[in-house]
Amino acid sequence: MNTKRALAITLLALSTAAGATGARGIADPQTTSGWFANRLVGVFETNEGKVGPCGTTPTQPVGNTLSFNAGGTVTESPEFPPTGAPGVFGLPGVFTRNIGLGSWSYNPRTNHYSMHLQYYFFEDGEFYGIGTVDRDLKLSLDGKTASGPVRSTIYAADGSLIVALCGTASSTRL
Repeated sequence: MNTKRALAITLLALSTAAGATGARGIADPQTTSGWFANRLVGVFETNEGKVGPCGTTPTQPVGNTLSFNAGGTVTESPEFPPTGAPGVFGLPGVFTRNIGLGSWSYNPRTNHYSMHLQYYFFEDGEFYGIGTVDRDLKLSLDGKTASGPVRSTIYAADGSLIVALCGTASSTRL
């Protein structure tokens, strides 16, 4: 009787472990720790990037400096004139923005990094809305270049969409 009970308990434990392992495989295992994830940690300069309204050919150059920190945070310093630029995205007045703050994670199944950040932007010095930047990054084997698609979405203060920009960018480790 004890042998049958032990066998039943063992089979139940194995099937539970197999079920838990199988369920884990459904979701992507995003992480910000470990050697592979931390290969991204450091400062990168984006100087080879172009975006345009999604569905069109990207023509507008973009640039920034990205600081990927251990633990999954990222800070972006845009290459944008501190005094602003007139007529950006068809908006009247002078467009300015602050730094971008966000997070990153690593997916060991795809060997890609994901980055999401957001920033505030202003029209003639008044708060006008929020911008987001999302990137899917593939790090080169030597760890010196991170490249891939980029999507930036600009929302007015009321949450309405102003523009969605798509393109690609390549960032080089400094």
